[in-house]
Amino acid sequence: MRIKGILIILSLLLCCSIHSYSQKSIYSPYTRYGLGEMVDQNMGNTMGFGSLTSGIRMNDVINHSTPASYTALDTNSFIFDVGISGNSALKRSTEDQITRRALGFDHLAIGFPVTRWWKSSMGIVPLSQVGYHVQKTTNPNNIDELVNRFEGEGGIRQIYIGNAVNLTENLSVGMNYFYLFGNTTYNSTASLPQDRYSGLFQKKLNFHFKGSRFQTGIQYEFNFSDNYNLNLGVSYDLSTNLNLDKSYEFFSFYQYNDSQGITRQDTIDKIQSKRTTKVKYPQGMSAGFAFQSSKLIFGGDFEYQNWSTLEEFDNLSDSYSLRGGLQYTPDREALRNYFKRLNYRVGAFYEQSYLKINHQQLKDYGITFGIGIPLRYNRTKFNIALKLGKRGTTNNNLIEENYAVINFNITFYDIWFIKQKYQ
Repeated sequence: MRIKGILIILSLLLCCSIHSYSQKSIYSPYTRYGLGEMVDQNMGNTMGFGSLTSGIRMNDVINHSTPASYTALDTNSFIFDVGISGNSALKRSTEDQITRRALGFDHLAIGFPVTRWWKSSMGIVPLSQVGYHVQKTTNPNNIDELVNRFEGEGGIRQIYIGNAVNLTENLSVGMNYFYLFGNTTYNSTASLPQDRYSGLFQKKLNFHFKGSRFQTGIQYEFNFSDNYNLNLGVSYDLSTNLNLDKSYEFFSFYQYNDSQGITRQDTIDKIQSKRTTKVKYPQGMSAGFAFQSSKLIFGGDFEYQNWSTLEEFDNLSDSYSLRGGLQYTPDREALRNYFKRLNYRVGAFYEQSYLKINHQQLKDYGITFGIGIPLRYNRTKFNIALKLGKRGTTNNNLIEENYAVINFNITFYDIWFIKQKYQ
């Protein structure tokens, strides 16, 4: 089946994919804070070697985190990339530990040329995710147990359209436009389950985000020979205001068991309120380099974002991260030994996250592995990336998370805009 037919099928599946995003695809108590967990937006191609983006220029990879990189796409190519991701995490406190797993849709993107010097990309990618369920039991009067439950789910997604142009043979500039949308819901309840006649309190917050943001980027390519390049890249996220529709509901119930043992509830009080406000999405920047040859790609990135300006949420601080990695391909053109055509990837990362809880800014660090598996007779490729990391600490009544994230994506590559000739 040609790529065009596959694209039609996958496009129909996109609606199901977006709907499935409303289901929990992450589980972490830290997603209670801020916008949730900020998702690694890189696709499986680059996630395997440290999620490098700033200096990466590849003719068969959509690198949407650095819009200037679009000009590296082949002039007559059409690329379609779709992926899913799953995670498993061991969460440990000073008192207990638990393991949680989740799976969900990750991204969908296309890249294509407009002219020889102008390339474009568009798609849908995640920004943040919320998913947690926490229960805490206390004994305030040494008689009755008070059970507090905290739950949350949702997240923010982005539809993007990007363009890049060659200003010179070695200099490229690009821009992405993102439309952000999503809902997050936070529920908290307090109850006395052991009493036949007990009170029940529930608080529900619902956030609906929508708005636009822009990202610009520039890359310069130093060509030492036909096979050796050094790429330098910088991207800048512009600060912008997002619309936040915030609704608040508070319920007070009287819960009891009737004469037949059936649990019933009577509403005592109900309070509702709604308001619309502006949330300032912070500015940020990333810069890095990548050395590329026919067999090897290696590089490093630095990223910073000014989250402390986001006044609508508490527990936020400026974030920064360092990333490095490499990809090795023994022989891209090997005919007899298929394993020489595979892309072998490894990387590492360190991040001071945007969350500062109990006066402690959370650290996130780990290693990545990946492999790119091309099909035998064309440039379509199946990518697998594995990310192993550690986030948080058990100090100051916090939670330590040892996690694994695995990403599967398929990059369909086709040659378009060329008429076939038959004799």
